[in-house]
Amino acid sequence: MTPRRADMVSAFVAGVPLFSLSVVVAVLSVPGARAGLLVAACLVAHVAVAYRRTYWAFLVVAAAFAVQVAVTGLFLVLPSALVFPFMVYSCAAYDRRRPPLAVGLAGAGVAAARFATDSSVAAAALGPNPWLLFGLLAAVVVSAWGFGLYRRTQLAYVDLLRERARDAAARATAAERARIAREMHDVVAHALAVIVAQARGGRFAPARAAEILATIEDTGRTALTDMRAAVGVLRAVPGGARPSPGLADLPELLERTRGAGLPVTEIVRGTVRPLGPGMELVVYRTVQEALTNTLKHAGPGACGTVMLEWAQDDLRLTVSDDGRPPAGAPGTGNGLTGMRERVGAVGGTLEIRTGEAGGFVIEARLPYRA
Repeated sequence: MTPRRADMVSAFVAGVPLFSLSVVVAVLSVPGARAGLLVAACLVAHVAVAYRRTYWAFLVVAAAFAVQVAVTGLFLVLPSALVFPFMVYSCAAYDRRRPPLAVGLAGAGVAAARFATDSSVAAAALGPNPWLLFGLLAAVVVSAWGFGLYRRTQLAYVDLLRERARDAAARATAAERARIAREMHDVVAHALAVIVAQARGGRFAPARAAEILATIEDTGRTALTDMRAAVGVLRAVPGGARPSPGLADLPELLERTRGAGLPVTEIVRGTVRPLGPGMELVVYRTVQEALTNTLKHAGPGACGTVMLEWAQDDLRLTVSDDGRPPAGAPGTGNGLTGMRERVGAVGGTLEIRTGEAGGFVIEARLPYRA
């Protein structure tokens, strides 16, 4: 149910008994045409309650009570008098803050003076002290206004939480898109580098065509599987994505790279320590991207080295080659940018430089605590 419909329903449910009692009291207290004016003013006020979240509805209610004040000071005994403080609360909570308080205090003063000086009230010996009555009515108005401000603060806080939730969702969506983009780049770039290297070698070794085509087929199938894993989070299909690659998949990656024509030497120093799945994925993708760059840029006859040094505080990963230096400044390109983001996300550092004897060197330090 929308707020407007809820207001209409509540105005009807609460207004019918209040208005009915007010009609009876008005007819008994004020005879003649003045009773008709009181009833009409009460009806207008109750109808305006259905639009209580707007400023104009508060003004309509204030005008209706002004008519009642002009008719008689006995309007305060009508049950419909409860509508005015309720509208002060509603206007302060949902529309404007200051006008309800100013109009309410002014109305309290006028109502107190009218009630104390009304002839029918004086004839019945009901006239209280005007200042005491004003203090009572002002307290009611200020209380209703204060509750309205409290409700206004609550609504503002809820809106702030919703805005923060939308911002957090937008940031999470952007981060997930960036993650998937990095995964896709790493998978596709490495697979294409291997396929291109194999196809280039096949031109000069027709006798190995079957072996080369098998390697291309295996590489393409692996790339497709990795791509499904990268985008599996976008589909709510149980079991739709395989586990992320890690240290156990490094031998297969190195063997696939050797099959593409790049001799790779693996060096492991220190005692192997357990890493989380996220850290293992960073190690795997860093090695994959570094070997992909070697395949694409190192040139024929180059050799690569992958060294994992398990130090006391961190894992030191070094991937280097002895090929020709890369064109342009080291450390540029989408793949290397994604590599920096991966390593930085787990609290590590990455250095990309040209080797002393040529070639390309990538050094990463990955703290165990991450």
